[in-house]
Amino acid sequence: MPVTVAAHRRHPEFLPLIVLGIATGAIDVRIVQVWAWPAAVVGLWFAATALLIAVAAVRLQALSAVCAVAAASLYAVPIAGAILRWHLHPGKTALIGDGALQMQLAGDFLLKRVDPYGADYARAGLGAAPWAEPFPSPALHHLVTWPGQYLWSLPLQAVGRLAGWWDERMYLLIAAAVIWWLLITLFPGTAGWVAASAFFLIPGHSLVAVLGDNDLPMLALVLAALLAADRRRFLLMGLLMGLAVVTKQHGALAVPLILAWAAVRGIDVGTLLKAAVTGGLAALAVLTPFVIWNAGAFIQDTVVFLAGSGVDAYPINGYGLSAFLLSSGVIHGPRDAFPFFVLEIAAGASLWAIGWRWIRARRRLADVVVLMGITMLAVLYVSRYFHDSHLLLGSELILTGVVAALGGQARATRSEPLAGRAA
Repeated sequence: MPVTVAAHRRHPEFLPLIVLGIATGAIDVRIVQVWAWPAAVVGLWFAATALLIAVAAVRLQALSAVCAVAAASLYAVPIAGAILRWHLHPGKTALIGDGALQMQLAGDFLLKRVDPYGADYARAGLGAAPWAEPFPSPALHHLVTWPGQYLWSLPLQAVGRLAGWWDERMYLLIAAAVIWWLLITLFPGTAGWVAASAFFLIPGHSLVAVLGDNDLPMLALVLAALLAADRRRFLLMGLLMGLAVVTKQHGALAVPLILAWAAVRGIDVGTLLKAAVTGGLAALAVLTPFVIWNAGAFIQDTVVFLAGSGVDAYPINGYGLSAFLLSSGVIHGPRDAFPFFVLEIAAGASLWAIGWRWIRARRRLADVVVLMGITMLAVLYVSRYFHDSHLLLGSELILTGVVAALGGQARATRSEPLAGRAA
């Protein structure tokens, strides 16, 4: 036991795996209890997972493999269970979240050569998705995200249609695997493996993911752009940033911070302009066909609905600043106009300015990930609606960056005595 305790003191990055694994495991137990999984199956599943984590406590050199298995067990298994449950036990209620289901239906519309903007998602089956708010789901008649959200999965969906079976969460699991690889590549060594585990094992992530975490494709492109900037592949960085923004508009919040890291890595003005043009052209290539197809429907769904007022406005809901202003009487109705975009610009610009100075002064890659999370969390909090998925989006990036930074510091501390002996 003294040897193990001493080892943990030398490897503090091990502790998040234990804490997060226990917390996420407790949530997973509740999920499968609702699904009425047999107690013996649940017990065997968690006994095997606990055994793997115990192996890491004794043999820290096996930590990377245990991180992967723990994340696969506590994150991916519930998602796989949710996919199978929906398709093996179909009913009146679709056992998938409205966001993931709308992605899937948008792809279906496109494969049928129907414009997904302005389409009737209620008739397509979105009304069967779980919805707990006192008003009808805004997604029934509006597609607020940009085309990349459903375009990248379209080839897989087309194959799935031929097979007669497709679930958008299968694509989201692939995006999750890509994020895992990107994180362990961005942060080599033990720190990267534990940081990747932190991303997926943050409490609540599996709960969101069983319904469909549709932020993952955008995050994969954002992290890929950061990796390209770190490797000095600046034109590729620009391309990936453009694709991230047209996948989900939140991706734009990460762009200035990635550019700050590109400045640390030595980008010059000429290359910066070329990267910006590359990203802009990529974004235009994705958006233009839909604007030409039906500009009115595209603008109505992605701009007017989010920023307008009256019957055709996204209703204020959630638990962000907008909900506080509504409950306190500053805003009188859930569909009233309010200049949230001013607050969003102010929050974003302030954090970009702070982040630019901080990143260039500290020159630490993990700080970029932390600042991405802080920026997304702050800007979304002051937007028209703020949900648990938005809280998760910011929190998982912050936690991942913090764990990676702590792991990097621990590795540097352990290497100093070795360097001293070598000298």
